Amino acid sequence: MAPRMQVLAYIEDHPKAIMVLRAARARAQEKGYAWVAVYLETPAQATSADQSAHARMLRLLTLAQQMGGETLHFETQTIDEGMRRVLEAAKDRLCLCVVGSTEAEYHWRFWERRMPSWQRVVRLASTYTPVETVPLSGQPFVRSLWRWPNLDSFRLRHLLYALLSVGVAFGCAVLLQWALPPALFRINSRNVALLFMIACAFSASRFGMIPGLLASVIGFFAANYYFIPPYRSLQISTITEALDMILFLAAAVLIALFTSQTRTLAERAKRREISTQALFMLYRIASDAFTHSQALGKLQRTLTHMLEMDVAFFLPPTLSPDRIEAAFPPDLSLSNGDTMALGTCWKEMKTTGLASPFNPGSAWRFEPMIAPGGEIGVLGVRPRKKHQLDPWYGRLLTSIADQTASVLEHIELERSMEATRIREEREKLRSMLLSSVSHDLKTPLAGIIGALSVHQSLGSRLPPARRADLLETALEEAHRLDSFITNILDMTKLESGSVEFHCEWHDMGSLISQVTKRLQHRLRKHPLTVHPVPAGIEVHMDVMMVEQVLQNLLDNACKYTPTGTPIDITCRLDERGYMVEVRDHGPGIPPDRLDKIFDKYARLQKEDAQIAGTGLGLAIARAVMEAQDGWISVANHKDGGAVFTCCLRQWRKTESAPLVQIETPIEQPIAQACIR
Repeated sequence: MAPRMQVLAYIEDHPKAIMVLRAARARAQEKGYAWVAVYLETPAQATSADQSAHARMLRLLTLAQQMGGETLHFETQTIDEGMRRVLEAAKDRLCLCVVGSTEAEYHWRFWERRMPSWQRVVRLASTYTPVETVPLSGQPFVRSLWRWPNLDSFRLRHLLYALLSVGVAFGCAVLLQWALPPALFRINSRNVALLFMIACAFSASRFGMIPGLLASVIGFFAANYYFIPPYRSLQISTITEALDMILFLAAAVLIALFTSQTRTLAERAKRREISTQALFMLYRIASDAFTHSQALGKLQRTLTHMLEMDVAFFLPPTLSPDRIEAAFPPDLSLSNGDTMALGTCWKEMKTTGLASPFNPGSAWRFEPMIAPGGEIGVLGVRPRKKHQLDPWYGRLLTSIADQTASVLEHIELERSMEATRIREEREKLRSMLLSSVSHDLKTPLAGIIGALSVHQSLGSRLPPARRADLLETALEEAHRLDSFITNILDMTKLESGSVEFHCEWHDMGSLISQVTKRLQHRLRKHPLTVHPVPAGIEVHMDVMMVEQVLQNLLDNACKYTPTGTPIDITCRLDERGYMVEVRDHGPGIPPDRLDKIFDKYARLQKEDAQIAGTGLGLAIARAVMEAQDGWISVANHKDGGAVFTCCLRQWRKTESAPLVQIETPIEQPIAQACIR
């Protein structure tokens, strides 16, 4: 696919620069091309530009984006070098360059007559593409290197620090005067001047231009009054002394100016370096979040610290997508002007507020967060008093807004994928349940229907023993069907959280006796041995639910062990709690399936399908035990068979009834698998 042709618009800080943007957009629309607004910032412009100049250029670049164009802004050593880079990069798709021309043709700088920047751009661009100049009436904004310093970062305490530095220099000079003879001290008077210059340089580099200028002036008068003859007087008696003092004052003022400018550039470079890290840390911080609130919380705290601005995120409510409200921090309050700027940004999806063409009176700047899938929300920033918004910061905020929108969209897509996966798993589980129910419930029903049909059709022709056997078979299958339905209902209640556990102190021996009596019809083919239960011990448990657990374990042992194999129940105490073990003497459980024994709706072996069951008995047992702060595990006995161990952590002796509870967490390897 061929690259799309484009129109280039070179803009400068001029009151009529918008005419260049309009001309470039008109030419691009005529030909169906794209257009790009280019702003090149040299070190001299970055140093001399005040806050109003930064705001004007940021507003101009924002307006170019609102008009449908792209923006290109970067720093360069000279206009010629930067423009050459732009033209070389776009020469294959460049069709026109639009430049604004001012009234001044030439201006003088010292002895060198230099061409204005727009004429240099025209001369350079004409070698690559046709150039169209747009006459701009009026003079461009004047930028002076020696402008009045920005007062945003100035504090009154800085003046005190400057006076303190002069005081330290004065003390050093007094010590020097005291230590040296008068004649030798007069010879070293220039060293005294250097002390005060050091104080001036320190104040300017540390606190800015105004403290540096104050230190230079105070240092000048202090040196003249106390350390230059005639002492205690500001009188200058010779031309040499006058020349020395003038040079001293000039040097001190120049040191303050240049040092403060260096400080400004260093602070700007440090600020941009720290701010640029926000783009690299943005996705890494939010990638660990699983919800919008977590991501926005991390982003808001990190960006506030990095950008040294007040940062807020605004999202539309779920039920009112046309409205926008604060998402983080949720308790943020805005003025009427800020609210209007926020509403305009959300409705029209354009930058509003501070240093923008729309609602510029707002203290906040609002950037729309737009992802490939659509509008997400609004990013709001409020610069602090010592902070400036320049074109570079405008581009940075736009990038942060776009990446934040991408992060939030990514989180939403992950949530959608997770919801889809859960729905698929739910459907799969439902299919497995229906398959289990249709097969396992049909088996006992077929047995009941078959036994009763034979009994009804043959009637008295059957021997009494045969009739009794048919009725017993029907009763056994009915009990099995009741067990299946009970397990399904119990698991449904447990998963929905509707089961309330009512724990009380109860004797485990009586509970085991009740379970064995209830399962006599199931245990008639398996010898059951109940080993002696510890006497005088009560366990804190829900009697009905623990009874269901033991019933499921015994029923499970009867189904999966050969007829005639014994089953053992053993109760004991150890440091972990009250243990109840149910052991069968069957073939045991395959080692590779031990970790799946408590899962739902699955069987261990293919031949298990011949045994009726819903696969819920052991899953119910695990849920019941864990709900009572206990656990259940399974292992193969060294002499054969499987051993299920249930643990209840609270027990007491019936004599003194002290509560005994293990406080340390139990590292018990609880197997997680389905009933066999």
